[in-house]
Amino acid sequence: MTGISWKNPARRLFRWYLSKFPLRDGKARAYAAWQEKLLPPQRFAVTAMDAGFTMELDLADPEQRKLYFYRHYHERYEARLLSWCLAPGEVFWDVGAHVGYFALLGAKAVGPAGRVVAFEPASGAWERLARNVALNPGLPIFPVKAAVCDTPGQAVLYAAGETVDSSASLFTLAGETSRREVVPTLTLDDFSQGPKERPPDFIKLDVEGAELAALRGARETLASFAPLLLVEIKEAICRALGQGPHAIYDFLGELGYRPAGLHRGRWRLGREPGEILGRNVLFLNPDLTSHRERAARARVRGLS
Repeated sequence: MTGISWKNPARRLFRWYLSKFPLRDGKARAYAAWQEKLLPPQRFAVTAMDAGFTMELDLADPEQRKLYFYRHYHERYEARLLSWCLAPGEVFWDVGAHVGYFALLGAKAVGPAGRVVAFEPASGAWERLARNVALNPGLPIFPVKAAVCDTPGQAVLYAAGETVDSSASLFTLAGETSRREVVPTLTLDDFSQGPKERPPDFIKLDVEGAELAALRGARETLASFAPLLLVEIKEAICRALGQGPHAIYDFLGELGYRPAGLHRGRWRLGREPGEILGRNVLFLNPDLTSHRERAARARVRGLS
């Protein structure tokens, strides 16, 4: 049997195992051992994802390669949260959309009467995002090529490597950056004033250190419409930028938000930042009925 002929059925079986086999133990080790051996010969691959949409993925990028093999994103609890909290006809803003997985997932949840706005500043990721939106013409996604922060204008985006970099940032930290790109910037408060825009019901925020700036630029939107928030908080980046590790918690606390973190696969409401485990934090206002209803659908503990 030739190399190509055995690899094709082996690849299909391996992808089925990673995607569908119910037991997770051993999958990470199997992936590490076999993913290089079972890569397709072409760099780009169009694949159907488990959530019911299609993506074209760059297999030279480790994160997209993992998407190709698993057919779902490794942050499965965050993905499940989005599907539980969004309802048909609602509005989802994906800030730091990368190649579009969460934007597509949100679009499946809100349906044709809803709206998804996907913000992505990096040219490489933007091209892949636009391609993935085009592959799913029935989904209501509006891509915006801009970085979200607290000041409209322009900024330098720093990235490493030659493939799409999911850690591209408006800040240059310790470490090597091989690419710089001048990108437009906007605030969510300004964007929300657009004539076609409806207020968001849910915002996902993953902008590699610019989360606090993005939230400051969305203060009026948050105060007026109180969307649910899923925010990535990397304490090492916050400290490197001179921000207190609790700055985001303090800012959102002034607007009535409380944090919920993942604990043994379940979201749990906390009162203090020290109670929150993990870098992805759900922020909600338990005094709002709409937030309590969504949190109940997502089985968030600690609401009572």
